Amino acid sequence: MTSHIDWRNTLPKIVACIIVVPALLVPLFTNNPASLSIVILSGIWAVVAMGFTLILWTGQFSLGQSAFMAIGGYTSAILTAHLDWPFWPSFLAAGLVSGIVACAVGAVVLRVGGFYFSIITLALGEIVRIIAMQWQSVTRGTRGLVTYPPETISLGFINIDFTASTVPWYYFMIVLVAFSGLIYWRIGKSRIGGTFFSVAANPMLAEHQGIHLMKYRVIAFTVAGVFTGLAGSFYGHFLSAMTPYTLGIQESIQVMIMSIVGGISSLVAGPIVGSVVLYNLSQFLQRLNLEGIHPVVFGGAIVCILLFLPKGTGLVDLWTKFWKRVYGEVDFYELPEDMEKDIEVH
Repeated sequence: MTSHIDWRNTLPKIVACIIVVPALLVPLFTNNPASLSIVILSGIWAVVAMGFTLILWTGQFSLGQSAFMAIGGYTSAILTAHLDWPFWPSFLAAGLVSGIVACAVGAVVLRVGGFYFSIITLALGEIVRIIAMQWQSVTRGTRGLVTYPPETISLGFINIDFTASTVPWYYFMIVLVAFSGLIYWRIGKSRIGGTFFSVAANPMLAEHQGIHLMKYRVIAFTVAGVFTGLAGSFYGHFLSAMTPYTLGIQESIQVMIMSIVGGISSLVAGPIVGSVVLYNLSQFLQRLNLEGIHPVVFGGAIVCILLFLPKGTGLVDLWTKFWKRVYGEVDFYELPEDMEKDIEVH
């Protein structure tokens, strides 16, 4: 009996692997710290954008993701600078503390929802920044805290030294993005992901069907808080400093734009594509020395991208539309089958 290969599902995955695998080999072609730093920072923003997209899947619009990055960054910076904790426990503690704060804040502010929720989360970012400025005995105020790279990892046959080059940071970023993406992908494919979608699509109907809106919104907000805190810790230690000016409203808006331009139909691919494209575009425009009009050109580029894309889609949706043209009978833009079943069950 001959096995039949479903090329409709297999071929797109093969092409995706051909695109993804070279990312692991980038340090073999360049050790330039500036080039690797751009890719590393793109990955950090991708993790944060995944969290924003997850929250958006529940129908809520958060403008305070930079606040949880700052909480994560300051947590690990304080633990390493004041308490002499090693980096790795501090890194994990950053995600834990950020998740706890997100759960506590979400349990209160998610009750209001809508635009009020967006305004409160926006204010949360400013509250965190003000606390960082005023609590000088701990955060050193505007002077900030000096952060240190992770300790050298000895694997017997090789030592991974984060102070020697940017390459270990690059692979650290790859691991963080891959782990975060795996968790978010599993959430998107699970029953809870289908529930998130139904809550966003019609919250009143979902509530009448017995779905506890607050519970699922708080879960999404907490999960996003954990990974955003980890990204904030990575960000602070990679930049070697945490100050009140490191993260603010501008960064929250940046995350929102990356998520929307990349495409909110996917919890993983959309944020990654949006972060890589927009962050690299921003860095490219800065190198052109546009004499103060860089923000205008960058904003114009974003407007052009959004005008070019069909309404309600992002860059990642061009991929699905391409394969839909190749296999016209397959609708790649529909929800996954198991997600549709979960929504029907609820």
